[in-house]
Formats: sequence, C-alpha cells, structure tokens
Amino acid sequence: MSAGMEDNSVKNISDTEAGAIDNAPEVKENFIKKHRLDIIVISAILIASIAFLLITTLARQEGAYVEITLNGSVVGKYPLAKDAVYTLGDGTNKLTVENGAAYMSYSECPDHTCENTGKIKYVGQTIVCLPNYLTVTVVGESDNSVDFVS
Repeated sequence: MSAGMEDNSVKNISDTEAGAIDNAPEVKENFIKKHRLDIIVISAILIASIAFLLITTLARQEGAYVEITLNGSVVGKYPLAKDAVYTLGDGTNKLTVENGAAYMSYSECPDHTCENTGKIKYVGQTIVCLPNYLTVTVVGESDNSVDFVS
C-alpha cells in the first residue's frame, strides 16, 4: 500500500454517532420517564405475587385426615398418620396413605387424572376422580377447620 492511499477498512466514527454514545444516559432517562407508569404497575404486580406466594406457602397447614366423598356424600375419613391402602367405591379406586400423605394408587377411570394428581397432605388439597364421582380432601384436626384460601 502506498503512503498516499488511505485505508478504507478503518471506519471513522462520525460526530452524530459519537453524540449518540454521549447521549446514552439521556436516552435511558427518557425511556424511564415515558414508561414510568408501566414500570410501577409491573413492579406492583410482581411484589403482590411474591407476597401472595410467601403467605400461602408459610401459612399452609398439614392435615390430619382425608375425607372421602362419593356421589356427594361423605363415606369415610381416614387418618394420614396411619400407613394403609383403602379400597374406595366398588373397588374402582385405591387410596394409599404413606408418610403422612395420600395419593390415588389405582383407578379404573379412562384418563387416570386422579392417579397423576400426586400426593396430598396440606389442608384443602383435593384429589378428584370425575368418572367415579369421588373426591379425596385433606382436612385438619377439627371438622370445621377453615383453610387459608377460604
């Protein structure tokens, strides 16, 4: 390359580009001014969600019994403290209680949603088997216990 030729591969920063870099704090400040209400609303929703999650997690109470309802009538109440397997309905479902939690270990329903619900042990948690008209609900020591959501 000769001494008189300039290298075009090196790009010079123009004054407008340099000014844009210098104005970056102004752009950020303008963005915050324009979207102040959006930021406040999103922050309030986030804080309220975290507070609700903390309160419901810390206030939940382990149950003492599971109450079995078949066709709208209570047909049984079993302690969570005693490990056992209970046959429900006309043998259509089996409820297993282990280590203070209950789960549906067998069901003749076509979709097996009740089996996939998992273990329940906190007051107010429920397993529902719609095809067999069966619900299993965790209740506290007293019959008139009110869960946190109520």
